[in-house]
Amino acid sequence: MIKSVKIESGFRRAWLIAACLLCLTIIFFFVRWCFAHTIAAFAPNKEVAEWSVNLAPADPQTHYALAVLNEKTFAPEDSAKSLVEYERAAALAPHDYRLWLAFGKARERSGDAAGAELTLRKSLALAPNYAPVQWTLGNALLRHGKTAEGFAEMTRAAENDPAFRTPLANTAWQIFDGDIAAVRRNLGDSVNINFALVSFLAKKKRFVEAVQIWNDLPVENKKTTFKSEGEQLFGEVLAAKKYRDALRIEKSISDKPEAAKFAPGKIFNGDFETALARDKASVFDWQIADGAQPQIGPNNEQKHGGGISLLFIFNSSDGKDFRQVSQTVVVESPKKYALEFFYKAELKTSATLRWEIADAADGKILASSNPILNSTDWTNAGAEFTTAAATEAVIVRLVREGCKSSLCPIAGKVWFDDFHLKY
Repeated sequence: MIKSVKIESGFRRAWLIAACLLCLTIIFFFVRWCFAHTIAAFAPNKEVAEWSVNLAPADPQTHYALAVLNEKTFAPEDSAKSLVEYERAAALAPHDYRLWLAFGKARERSGDAAGAELTLRKSLALAPNYAPVQWTLGNALLRHGKTAEGFAEMTRAAENDPAFRTPLANTAWQIFDGDIAAVRRNLGDSVNINFALVSFLAKKKRFVEAVQIWNDLPVENKKTTFKSEGEQLFGEVLAAKKYRDALRIEKSISDKPEAAKFAPGKIFNGDFETALARDKASVFDWQIADGAQPQIGPNNEQKHGGGISLLFIFNSSDGKDFRQVSQTVVVESPKKYALEFFYKAELKTSATLRWEIADAADGKILASSNPILNSTDWTNAGAEFTTAAATEAVIVRLVREGCKSSLCPIAGKVWFDDFHLKY
């Protein structure tokens, strides 16, 4: 059902027409503004951006788009126009920190140091805790010779956003030419920043400084918040063959009870009373290589002391396969040590088994035990060795020396127990 509205007077008719025209005008300008805003966001060149400005001169987005496109031409006259448009965009949206940030960056690129600082501080006042603004202002201050103020802002940014921590460390490293004392003075003593410095220094192979900072960090953070950074540091220090530092780092990050028992000058679990780690064993624990020969495992039927020994069962017709067992032991240097262990054997072979001690850094053989006898009750054996001045760790490992013939069968059993290092 359609109803009609009767207009009783000319005044009322005029009022209605005016209201309709006003609505149409508002709709027109709103659609025009939306159209210009959309065009500006995707403007392919400055001509299109200029058209959008003409359509919506009060829209900061159109001025911002024109500023960006003018700047991209690199023409001197366009650079000047770009700054004007950045300023207009910021003026039209005085509470939008993003436009003040863009304006500040543009001023910085144009060489207006004072103007850039003023504008960036305006952006920071609008977004005082936003890391990109802090970082940009800090960089500007740094380039203008205000080193302390610059690093203060950049450090705040790195505290708020982890993505800035490594760049902060790198920037400080370059500014202070690798002077770690100056770097730390300017970056403060924040836990987050110090952890970033540890990772950065490790990558620079500055392990002494990296480990020194690591050692001073809160114990509780090493096993929780920054455990992954600790694992990375451990890997890099170990790859550099800094075994003493690696041992300390592993003890500080590991939540495994056995890690607390790793100690310099001692073979870990030499009596095999602690269960052997089958997967992801520490480098300072017993390492058992993959393979089928020999079978290796704990045994409680034959033991020299305690309740467990380590049993090797051989059953190889050609002797080609051999799983190595080893442990890396941190040592002092230079120092004289004696490896001692006990074994019981029931073997049939012409091959020779013996325990060998090698420098973990260069693989140099420091000593070897006498050959394991093929048939014997529990027997005391070992070897003496002296570490070189540079030796940080040794590898204690069971090796097999082949026969004179190409085939070297080996069968039977051998038990090992009670490994110790004495000095």
